[in-house]
Amino acid sequence: MTCLYIVPSYYLRNFRRSVSQADSSAQVTTMPGLVAQILKEGLVSYKEDRVLEEVAIWQSVQMHAADLRYFAPISHYPGFKQELKSLFRQMDLGEELFSAMPQEGRDELVMLHGAYQEILAEKGILSAPGQIRRSLELIKQTPVLAGVEKIIVQGHTELSPLEQELIHSLAQGRQLEILWPEIPATSIAVQKAKDPVGEVEMIGQALRRDIESGLSLDQLGVAFPNLAQYLPILIPVFAKLRIPWRTPEVSLGNTPLGKTLLTLVSAELQGWQKHHLELLTAPGWGFPSGLTAEEHRLLRLAPPLKGLPAWREYLGSHPGWEALLAIITEATSELVTQPLAAYGAWLEAFLAELLPERWVLPEDDLENWAELMKAWDGMQTLASSLRDFQWSISPEQFVKLLGSLLGNYKIQGRRVFAERVQVMGVEQIGAYTYEHLYVGGLVEGQFPPHKGAHWLTKTRPNVVAAQLYEGLQIGTKHLHLFYPEVDREGKLNLPATILPRVEGETRSLSPEGEHQPSLFFGSGFLRDEQLLHQWRQRVLKEGLTVSQLNRYANCPYQFFCSSVLGVADDEEVSLELDARDHGNCIHQALQAFWEEHLEGALPTIEDGQAKMEGLLRREYAKIGAQPSKALLRDLRNFIRHDLNLAQGGFRPKYLEKWFQGLVIETSFGPVSLRGRIDRIDINADGAYVLYDYKTGTAPQIKAMLEGKDVQIAVYLLAAHNILPQGTNVGAAYYVIGDRSRKGIFQVDYAKTLAVTRGKNVLDEAGFQEQQETFSQILQTQIQRILEGEFPIEPASSRVCSFCPFQGICRKEVGS
Repeated sequence: MTCLYIVPSYYLRNFRRSVSQADSSAQVTTMPGLVAQILKEGLVSYKEDRVLEEVAIWQSVQMHAADLRYFAPISHYPGFKQELKSLFRQMDLGEELFSAMPQEGRDELVMLHGAYQEILAEKGILSAPGQIRRSLELIKQTPVLAGVEKIIVQGHTELSPLEQELIHSLAQGRQLEILWPEIPATSIAVQKAKDPVGEVEMIGQALRRDIESGLSLDQLGVAFPNLAQYLPILIPVFAKLRIPWRTPEVSLGNTPLGKTLLTLVSAELQGWQKHHLELLTAPGWGFPSGLTAEEHRLLRLAPPLKGLPAWREYLGSHPGWEALLAIITEATSELVTQPLAAYGAWLEAFLAELLPERWVLPEDDLENWAELMKAWDGMQTLASSLRDFQWSISPEQFVKLLGSLLGNYKIQGRRVFAERVQVMGVEQIGAYTYEHLYVGGLVEGQFPPHKGAHWLTKTRPNVVAAQLYEGLQIGTKHLHLFYPEVDREGKLNLPATILPRVEGETRSLSPEGEHQPSLFFGSGFLRDEQLLHQWRQRVLKEGLTVSQLNRYANCPYQFFCSSVLGVADDEEVSLELDARDHGNCIHQALQAFWEEHLEGALPTIEDGQAKMEGLLRREYAKIGAQPSKALLRDLRNFIRHDLNLAQGGFRPKYLEKWFQGLVIETSFGPVSLRGRIDRIDINADGAYVLYDYKTGTAPQIKAMLEGKDVQIAVYLLAAHNILPQGTNVGAAYYVIGDRSRKGIFQVDYAKTLAVTRGKNVLDEAGFQEQQETFSQILQTQIQRILEGEFPIEPASSRVCSFCPFQGICRKEVGS
């Protein structure tokens, strides 16, 4: 009796191997493979082109743009077309979508779907659901798959109504079984990691031990509820631990060729600004420009010009730039409203300038060249598909369509015939039984997923948590469950409520005990004893500044680059003022104002505001600029508020006050700290408060109290060295924009200082206790500095966004 197994595609290889050993006559296929076999037996010829299918969706929306009412506000967004792609597939597979959608929305969705189907029919395209439907028609007309007596559907968690109809029609007169693998009782272990990076490292270490113990790779599986979220961590960590696994497909838009094309079109629409040329010529990223190091430097030092004519005048005298700008000018001259077919022809012509050999020669790096060649072939496929459409499209619409096509077109990774660890989403577990299955990311909101009603159809998914958990156990003999205590932003996670309580839940697999996130390309620890000794001697001799400590708190690796390596920021000439320029002007103006009023009668509000405005204009004039109207308004409001405070008792006495001599003891010896305080206000009884002006936003109070922002901590501890004869009653950031003072104060002076009571307003004992806490925090931080601990651990993604050393650490911003 010939048996036909229908399994998910990601288990086909393993299933074929295991089934062929037990029954050589058995056939193993996937649902798409089954459909293709039926169509082949029926001699049905058809065309399959997913690019054309996606373009057909865009065309259907454009055709009916004037007829849309319900979807009109969102129809121009690329995301709307992406949703239609999914919804049309669900409709074609017979799934219910309309139960909660308003009638107007249903009518418009049916209208767009009808237009989409007409375009596919006109182009001779048979989509995947269309192929299933045609197979179903054949089955009802004539016998297929002669010799197959039994059909077993295994591992398919959910079949669409159309797929179910196909299976049941095919099973007429045959035996049919739909089953999951039967396995012995599963052993379960639950473990937590400090963060997602640590979680992946723990899984990787466990896999490494399994592999070294002799387990076959096809007996090991890894799964996550949201695999895409973990890929940026999995790729480097598994590479470091040398875990063989199937790396994910890469979108065409994420290849050098795709990035070059998107940047080119976007830059033309946005007016060719400096960052466009920087992206387009970035080594290993954009256009293979062949620029010399000096020509790259010329762009880096360039002012922020706009438009190709301006850049041609500035850069065009250099041979590399002259050739590149000529190619750009010729390529972008055809970006006008025209038929989509013309854009296809334009793309084919432009690809002639982007042959893979422009990036790398096959004899130099065959594997890299092969990947570029696959991307080039994919781009040719897109261009060929676009030439089938005659509807007109503007450059603005084209760049959106192009971005969508490039993002959805996947480039297969290098084929490897050796065994590899299977890495998948949790929804793919079940068809195959592993010896060990490692499942990570099991936190509330991810497993089970918290999903509301679909934003278009208004339907709510039916998620049964118990069934999801049972699905995990079906796929393995030994189940290892993981969850991170915090996410990549440091926010606290809750473990999934369906996780069992298991002894040893908090045990760490890390050999160091408490896990510390590591760099993907190194631990971030300076281990060379000679270099460490030199570094320690330097710190013990010279001490540290407040700004250095704050930089270490923001990101230890940023501190390493600037203070240990002494790397300077990229040199850049700009015609516009940056935040530092504005801050310097404001600081100088405020200092000049209060230098005239440290003693004697205070000016009236009107005189003070006029004086402040004049001083600010003077400081800006020194650098050939003018303050904005908004800034003038802010400073007038600020000085009004400041003068009212001074009338209340605390008056500026010291400006730009330098301090040193604050000593923090460490196991290597005492380290002195130094810095400069913008302003110290004193009242009649000798109490004083320290202020640091902030032209931007100030750190949160919570961060100050926890010592994550160390500037206020150092100010409070240094206060006695600065004015030993007085009493320090507070230290704060004085924010120019909203006139707030964010810091730590003594409660006895809160009313005089006009400070709102909160967790940062402490009694005398609490004030002293907070200083002791700060002392311990600084001691720990400086000890880490002396021990050479400089991991890439930014306090937030915002730190990376403004970091001058992104090109060194290569940490993706916002990942």
